Amino acid sequence: MKESNLKLAQRDIEEALKTVEEMEEFVDTIDAPKEVLKEKFYTLTQKVQQLEDILKNEGIL
Repeated sequence: MKESNLKLAQRDIEEALKTVEEMEEFVDTIDAPKEVLKEKFYTLTQKVQQLEDILKNEGIL
């Protein structure tokens, strides 16, 4: 894996994990609006897709 792609994948993983942590905190709050939760899931999906694309390009997946 190229160094630049490795760093990009690492950054995407960190951002995805941060999004998951934010979602966990948000879900635990009272009366969480569904639209905000939906937006968080959408952001997470985008990050995971970007990571998957990098890993496919590198032949890992």
